[in-house]
Amino acid sequence: MQEQESKSRLRERVKIRHYIMNLIYRHPNEKQRIPGSNELAAMFGVGRATVTRVLRSLTEGGYLEGHRGIGTFTKHQNFIPVRGEMPPLVGLLAGDGKYFYYPYHVWSLMANSGLALTRGGCNVRTLNLTGPDEETLYTEITHQYLDGLVALDIGPQRFELIRRLREEAGLKVILQVTGNIDADAVGADSFSFDFRQAGVEIGRRLLAEGRSKLYFIFLNEVTAYLLEGIRSAFAAAGKTPEVTAFDWGSPGVFSEIAERLRAEAPEALYVHGEHYDTVRDILDECGIDTRKQCRLVAESHAIHSEYHGLRIDIPFEETGFEIGKRIARHFRDPSLAPEHRSIPLSVSPDGL
Repeated sequence: MQEQESKSRLRERVKIRHYIMNLIYRHPNEKQRIPGSNELAAMFGVGRATVTRVLRSLTEGGYLEGHRGIGTFTKHQNFIPVRGEMPPLVGLLAGDGKYFYYPYHVWSLMANSGLALTRGGCNVRTLNLTGPDEETLYTEITHQYLDGLVALDIGPQRFELIRRLREEAGLKVILQVTGNIDADAVGADSFSFDFRQAGVEIGRRLLAEGRSKLYFIFLNEVTAYLLEGIRSAFAAAGKTPEVTAFDWGSPGVFSEIAERLRAEAPEALYVHGEHYDTVRDILDECGIDTRKQCRLVAESHAIHSEYHGLRIDIPFEETGFEIGKRIARHFRDPSLAPEHRSIPLSVSPDGL
């Protein structure tokens, strides 16, 4: 209960801070008189002490200055307007905004989206959110005073939130979604990686090698499309793969994998993302030959040593850059219709 109250107070302070910083951002070369403490407290539904704490912090930071008997004003900042206006401000949101750290795939998309946006004449801010539900997240995002939003690693559970941000808050939004989903489902530009087709290619290669017994590490809402493609390739050949799938969320999952591998060696093994090194160590400890006995399947960005198996190349950097370029175009051409891009993945043998 105490932790929830603390988070709530933090959210309110952030809202007030963003409100004032937005005044400064939109009027970089003008002094703006901000509302008084009582008015701000009423605007944001907080106590005056909370407002005072925020104003003191901004004053100490050089963003505000008080004039006795007149009020509190914004101070000139080194923000650079273009043709008299500040560039569009675009937020970068990963998932629900609660990442404690950014794994490779998320940071690659964020960094390259941001690079393309800044090259395209926009300014960028990453979003860190605390809200426990959709309504709170909506409020937190709208109080960022953005012109656009790049939402990465987004699943269908957030599509209603995205719709509201577009239609009610007027944000230009572009998505990188976690599945084979087209633009009609979200009403916004969307990019997705075609894991299903990559699975079909993996399935065909396993069939060509006569391998049907597969360990699948790990099954989630993204890799489910990969497994669906593998099953589809086998079905097209009139066969059914023998799949043992592991869930990342289950306790002691690596101990379970090690126990299974000590008992038997699968003919093929897929391992998702950054879990590759851990699983590779288990394979070595169990004495499993990954050149001939067991065909490894892994994603290129997770492979850091000698490798023999099928490699899945996912163009995170290139896709991130295309996402940034696309939303920058929306600011230049507001009539641009939303589109969906399904990004193909390549599957190739390495060291075989």
